[in-house]
Amino acid sequence: MKRLFAAAALVLAASLSLKAQPYTGPQTSPVYSVPDWEQVQDNPSMVLSDYQPYPVQDQNPASIPHLTKAPKGYRPFYISHYGRHGSRWLISTSTYKDPVAFLKKAKQAGALTPLGEDVLSRLEKVEEAARGRYGELTRLGAEQHRQIAGRMFRNFPQVFKGDARVDAKSTVIIRCILSMESFCMRLKELNPKLRITNDASEHDMYYMNNQDPDKFFHKITSDPKNSEILREYRKKVFTPDRLVKSLVKDESCFTDKYTASSLFYDITELAISLPNTDLDVSLMDVVTLQDMHQLNLYRNLGSYRYAGFCDMGQKVTPFRQTYLLKNIIQTADKAIAEAGTDGKKSAGATLRFGHDSNLMPLCSLMDIDGAGVYEPNNDNVANVWNIEHYIPKAGNLQFVFYGKKGSPVLVKVLLNEHEATLPVETDKFPYYEWNKVREFYLNILDNSPIKERFE
Repeated sequence: MKRLFAAAALVLAASLSLKAQPYTGPQTSPVYSVPDWEQVQDNPSMVLSDYQPYPVQDQNPASIPHLTKAPKGYRPFYISHYGRHGSRWLISTSTYKDPVAFLKKAKQAGALTPLGEDVLSRLEKVEEAARGRYGELTRLGAEQHRQIAGRMFRNFPQVFKGDARVDAKSTVIIRCILSMESFCMRLKELNPKLRITNDASEHDMYYMNNQDPDKFFHKITSDPKNSEILREYRKKVFTPDRLVKSLVKDESCFTDKYTASSLFYDITELAISLPNTDLDVSLMDVVTLQDMHQLNLYRNLGSYRYAGFCDMGQKVTPFRQTYLLKNIIQTADKAIAEAGTDGKKSAGATLRFGHDSNLMPLCSLMDIDGAGVYEPNNDNVANVWNIEHYIPKAGNLQFVFYGKKGSPVLVKVLLNEHEATLPVETDKFPYYEWNKVREFYLNILDNSPIKERFE
């Protein structure tokens, strides 16, 4: 199977020359595939796609990762972070409204099964509860960030000692702002002396969120050819008959605008999204694991189009996070300059709260845990790319910096609190020399095929 890391994706044009060393860390870079059918049956949560509630939970100690002890004499002194907002209501109003409208018309026509009428009743409750809350953070989403903050504090107390500074920024979207506030409030509870600043301003959106003023990236990903690829893939993987027939007796109720596939998508998406809310309504008895698995495959390919080094994205879409990667490097350089390299003085933390649409392409651009993979066969993408591994609700990257007198600064990257791989040489995994990491990614940015767009 042909795999290209993010660095390799930058040099598909023969005229480009990348100086960074090839990856010589762990013998094989992890490939996170969509679970196969046997795995799904053993663990149903593996088919919740990017709707997966954050999997690391204080109430489930077995879910909390074990972290490798730092090399002798090294101490953590700075953390740079980017996190997705926590669990939320669905953004699209149509996903709530359309199936209700369809099932109501089918009921008036006498075309619903008893289960169909029951599901309609449930969906009406869901639609009413969601009204006015589209895209908003749920209580679970806020709690996820409180717990992540608490574990970060416990894992790296040296970073948050005394009156250490914490600079927190959010996109201007309310679910991200509330995620930031929940996170920072927990840190303040644990150490009231912390100097925490919060901000959410258009001033910072050029790196905090996807700025695409001339629709350059949008035009690439929304190309009609890509839309057709996804439509054909959807036809290939969706088998809506079982679900539809369990709800509707007469399929003549469907129209060109709202098809059996539409109902299948909406019901299954609602089923996997409801665990993120406070509602005591479930659709897990209506959909099967196979239904959820099929939706997962479809959403996974859609994510690859948007965020991966793939043909549908002309192998450039991860560069939408150029400014964010630059900001991570620049703020780390500043923190190291202020705190020194011996690890004795805390440089505090830089926290950023945004979206999966930032986090996923950033992982690809940096080839974190193999996310820079290039797969030309769309039918094989599920074998090399699994968005659930990277962007569950409240998904996050933590770059933890370590210092030691007379030694190079080290950095460890945590993806959803698990130690992650980088395509950079190291003999201390999961620890990497910051200078090597810095040089590697600056080389990537310097050799970007669309470098001029970010200058």
